[in-house]
Amino acid sequence: MGNTVSNKEKKRKRLIRLLCAAGVLMMVAAVYLSPKQGEFGPIKSEANSITKINGVWIPFEGIPGAYAYATSDGVFHSDCYSSDGFYVEASGVRFLTKNILGAEMPMRNSWFTAKEANNFDIFVPWALTVQQTLNSTLKNYRTLTVYSNYMMLSSASNTSNGTYIADRLGLYKNSDINGYTLMVGTSIIGDRKAFSTAVGNVDLLAYYDYEVLRFYTNAVSRNGDLLASAIYSHWMDVNEQGLKLGEWVRIGDTMVRYIPGDGRGLYEIKAAF
Repeated sequence: MGNTVSNKEKKRKRLIRLLCAAGVLMMVAAVYLSPKQGEFGPIKSEANSITKINGVWIPFEGIPGAYAYATSDGVFHSDCYSSDGFYVEASGVRFLTKNILGAEMPMRNSWFTAKEANNFDIFVPWALTVQQTLNSTLKNYRTLTVYSNYMMLSSASNTSNGTYIADRLGLYKNSDINGYTLMVGTSIIGDRKAFSTAVGNVDLLAYYDYEVLRFYTNAVSRNGDLLASAIYSHWMDVNEQGLKLGEWVRIGDTMVRYIPGDGRGLYEIKAAF
């Protein structure tokens, strides 16, 4: 403690000097932070900036597939984009994959346009895994189906007149903007799981609906959770990110425009850059 410098710290500083002298950006195995303590050292937020930062990926100790992003001056960065195109989240972390309802989705390093998506068959393997999770938990209350140019989360209700099918959450290809239209026709609860485990419970369904929203946004955007949070916030009348009716607003790497529907919300999304 005090002014004492450990051998590990000396080695760390020596490595930084070598990187600066060589002017080389590379993946290094040295550990600059301790996830066990939850400390990163100095962190600089690049919020609302689309500038790519030239730095190096630093693996988290003891957390496979998790990385922080640092420049050669030892500063860690968040809410920014790396030189190889990946998004560093507000927490200062990037994961190689994200597990969304059982589907291991590799994180993108670019926005996925409608033209690139071509046929939505590309989403089928992940959607099948998501559907298996929904079936095991919610039975027939939710069904995720992938069609040629859209994905739809639906619900089924048995009535005296038969079974009523309602569309709850859809992602449609929108070739006019080379992006998508995201339809929300359900309650969504972000970032928490309801205490009740009763099938059909509104809060429980809203939690899983939000996870499907995350599945949609992470499939096309490199900052999918940021985008899902913005749509959730607007739909729940909090609107922390300031989405607007009929006007494009940038959320990370995505431009979003809200269009009201008949009891539903329509969010047009396209690449910001």
